[in-house]
Amino acid sequence: MSASGLAPVSANYRARERVPPAAPRPWLPLALLLLCVALLSLAVGAVSVPPLALAGSLLEQVGLDLGPRLESVQQAVLLSIRLPRVTLGIMVGAVLATCGAALQALFRNPLVEPGLLGTSSGAALGAVAAIVLDVALSAHLGSLRMLAVPGAAFAGALGATLLAHRLGGGGGRTETARILLAGVAVSAGAGAGIGLLTQVATDAQLRSITFWTWGSLGGASWDVVGAATPPLLVALGLLLREARTLNLLLLGEREAWHLGVDVERLKRRLILAAALGVGAAVSVSGVIAFVGLLVPALLRLALGPDHRRLLGASALLGASLLVGSDLLARTAAIPAELPVGALTSVLGVPVFIGLLSRKGAA
Repeated sequence: MSASGLAPVSANYRARERVPPAAPRPWLPLALLLLCVALLSLAVGAVSVPPLALAGSLLEQVGLDLGPRLESVQQAVLLSIRLPRVTLGIMVGAVLATCGAALQALFRNPLVEPGLLGTSSGAALGAVAAIVLDVALSAHLGSLRMLAVPGAAFAGALGATLLAHRLGGGGGRTETARILLAGVAVSAGAGAGIGLLTQVATDAQLRSITFWTWGSLGGASWDVVGAATPPLLVALGLLLREARTLNLLLLGEREAWHLGVDVERLKRRLILAAALGVGAAVSVSGVIAFVGLLVPALLRLALGPDHRRLLGASALLGASLLVGSDLLARTAAIPAELPVGALTSVLGVPVFIGLLSRKGAA
């Protein structure tokens, strides 16, 4: 197509998507918010950690001997329990929010979240199946038994997403509306499977199923962090590099194609990256709702639709939201611990209703 043919589209893109040069950058305040929430989460809990001793202990890990030191119990709690938990929460929250932002751009709907593709439901079905079949699996897996639930959840998430993508393809094209409908069907089927499995579960298994399906970071350890880091970082990197093409996609699929975007390949890349990220996140934290919906939807209202800023801002705010929610979950009812997914749902439902009302009034 000639340059003259592209001029109206390019002008339209600049008019609709360009962020004013004077708009403030969101990175610094969001990074400071995440730092504050992370330090607060490290310091507060059943075993309190004084801030100065916390700083001294963290600096000691990088070879700096400054400030007071923690007692042995405080040191063990900080380094073996809270630090891996906060690290996992940062990565999971960042990936869930970034996946939500990318999928909202793909479907051009601010009320879309990764769960609509069946990813979370598929992960839940895989995990529940592993929990119910624990005795049978332990006879075959031996020492690898501890990997059964996260491995089954990850496989279930990928399988459900790929199935929804497969069902959403029609005539060689991936239709976003069909994918959403297929995701709803896959989620319903996974829910039915979970219902059948819970009927044959023991009381102990039911407690595990209930807590897992509401999400928790309580199982965080350095081994879990090490296993989850590669797929989470790969998914995050794949999504962040698509910021410019997502801006073009907001114009419409035909306009994006005229501007040189292979729309079908972009759809496949986004869906597979989201499946990888959400599958890895859910496999280590359980189902955590609303983070992937609320964070990008609210930031889009505050920052505009430019994904060069929106994706990174979503990662930072999503990490802060999940780490802060986890702090509240483990301190609100000490010595009991609330499921973090329940708290994000409690926070998310009124905001979601507000977004729906705003969208309806617009």
